[in-house]
Amino acid sequence: MASTLVRQVRSPAPPALSARETEVLKLVSAGLTNADIGKRLFISEATVKTHLLRVFNKLDVADRTAAVTTAMRHGLL
Repeated sequence: MASTLVRQVRSPAPPALSARETEVLKLVSAGLTNADIGKRLFISEATVKTHLLRVFNKLDVADRTAAVTTAMRHGLL
């Protein structure tokens, strides 16, 4: 039991992103701008930014590139 606990502490589960956050991040990884993402998803650019800010917080990153690479590393994309 102790070894299981140690393993979980050393490699915590990846953060959970909502379906919409994942969708926005996939479009970011495809190179779309916030405006383009908003048009494609029928949401405002401000809403895209809100989704990205939540992704940044969940992944503990500061920018789009880091969000995409971290999500890929965790198998979220």
